[in-house]
Amino acid sequence: MSYNTFSIITAVDGTGDYTKLHTDISNLFPQAKIRQVIHPFKGIVGQIDLKEIDREEIDDILENSPAAISKLNPEKKIAFVEVDCFGGQCTSEGKVMLAGEVILDEEIDHIAHVKLLKLISDNYQTWHFEPFTREYFEKKGGIWGQINDGPLKFFGLGLAVAYKDNPLFRVDMTMNELLLQKFGKFTLYLMEPLENTIKVLGSVYDDSEESLDEITAIINEHILYTKAYVFIELIDKDELIKLNNFGEDGFRESLYRFKAFNEQTFPATGNTVPVNPPGPKRQRKDVEEDEEGPTKTFWETVKWFFGK
Repeated sequence: MSYNTFSIITAVDGTGDYTKLHTDISNLFPQAKIRQVIHPFKGIVGQIDLKEIDREEIDDILENSPAAISKLNPEKKIAFVEVDCFGGQCTSEGKVMLAGEVILDEEIDHIAHVKLLKLISDNYQTWHFEPFTREYFEKKGGIWGQINDGPLKFFGLGLAVAYKDNPLFRVDMTMNELLLQKFGKFTLYLMEPLENTIKVLGSVYDDSEESLDEITAIINEHILYTKAYVFIELIDKDELIKLNNFGEDGFRESLYRFKAFNEQTFPATGNTVPVNPPGPKRQRKDVEEDEEGPTKTFWETVKWFFGK
């Protein structure tokens, strides 16, 4: 599943600052969706989904409007970033402008956005940036983190066994991916793109206390008993929940988006509870199966993991 966006990003100082920038972005980039940024700095993002529009129709806007909005806010460093992802591989490129002049220009690379956003705020330290995730403008928040202790099959099987028979949950599992979804509430996605590195990602669709308590309980029980960290970013509540078990050792984020990982990911489902929740759909990355052939059951996949 591909993802291609153009974003206008800057830090804000108070409600009045946010309101002015919101107006400027709306006027100069009418196709953009706009939302606040709460982490790692207080800011604003205006984003255009380049896959949903005719690129030729807005080439002039993308070319000329950055300088215009920069001149309207001459004291601000404003980043203009294009992100392109496919199969788990992501690249970015863009520039930072001040008073209408380019002060940093980064060509296509998997860490270009890190360099650009670091110029916006010294607090920017990680590869992950929630506005560069799908559904940023629809969901209530995002989940992201990392496990540095053991293979995915160890953690994934614990989650799968705990929730596979619960009709309110969907569990999908492959050799190096696991998706746990509570319909209409949240998703939790674990992937192992590198050896001994498990990335934790997810989305929050219901940010009620009840839902958040369930999410944190799952993370504490199935992830945080080992060396791991997880952040839950609640956009509407302007809150960041930090869960970690690294102790004094600290953690270092592993970069993994420099290569393709999952060219065919799990099938998408809606965010509401279906009358008959779908059963797990299996994938095998190293075996080609006929479309007419039998689908492997969950426990057959589990046995395959352990080589039985």
